[in-house]
Amino acid sequence: MIGTSVAYSDTFRNKNDQNVAINGFDTVAYFSNSRAVMGQSDYQVQHAGAIWYFSSQKNKNIFEQNPPKYTPQFAGHCANGLSDGHLVLADPSLFRVIDGKLYLFFSKWGRAQWAMRQSSQIALAEQNWTEFKTSF
Repeated sequence: MIGTSVAYSDTFRNKNDQNVAINGFDTVAYFSNSRAVMGQSDYQVQHAGAIWYFSSQKNKNIFEQNPPKYTPQFAGHCANGLSDGHLVLADPSLFRVIDGKLYLFFSKWGRAQWAMRQSSQIALAEQNWTEFKTSF
């Protein structure tokens, strides 16, 4: 629309060509199952410019009650990449839930880097994300 802009942080970026967020993984399952679980198109929600799939009606309902709680940090970019100062989309099968927040990673190595010094890694990623998201 003319005269309307959407802030970068309001649009989820880690989505495939069909506009499906995190390659169809169920974002609630990271929290409830502690693992990456594929969602199904039967259970979907529109949120932040993307379509989100869930593995069950229950998980879909949970997400709809509080989308920000289950949306990955940094619009789906690699948390380790951000802490290192670069922007790359993450592989949704590689994740960590830290203090109730979902972080995705590009590689197993990057995820392993976040096993130590999590507080400082998060602080660096958040600082760099602030600069990246305002440059779009």
